[in-house]
Amino acid sequence: MRKGEGVYKRRELKKAYADWLQQQHFTIFATVKFVDGSEVNETEATKRLRFFFNKLDRKVKTHKEVKEGKRLERHVYIEKGRSRQNIHAHFFTKGSTLKETKSIIYNAQHIWQTVDKASDIEVSLIENNDGIKGYCTKELDTVDTDILLTDCTH
Repeated sequence: MRKGEGVYKRRELKKAYADWLQQQHFTIFATVKFVDGSEVNETEATKRLRFFFNKLDRKVKTHKEVKEGKRLERHVYIEKGRSRQNIHAHFFTKGSTLKETKSIIYNAQHIWQTVDKASDIEVSLIENNDGIKGYCTKELDTVDTDILLTDCTH
């Protein structure tokens, strides 16, 4: 590989990923934080996030849908922040109907408060899909970062 080629390829990967993410037409964006964000490790944070998303799926989807393995469509990203020591997460999701979208927003805020050592949650509607383009790719340049949390992404 020639000098600079790796940087170019990473830039192209980030662009392709951002374009693909934009095409998913997510309607909700949220950030969740932990009281112990600077102390919690990724394994424990993932465990707490799985608990949260399992409860959210069960609250928003019907019993039959959950039993059939149908989950809310979402992408979950775990990040360490600028300090590289403050673990928090972002997620994009969407409801299949307006009623489901409202249910996601309402229930996410309430369920997050039941998670062990949960702190803040900020949930907002995405009004312009261009705004999400590239948001969760900002930590892709860090070598030790796996940002897409596949355990919670559906």
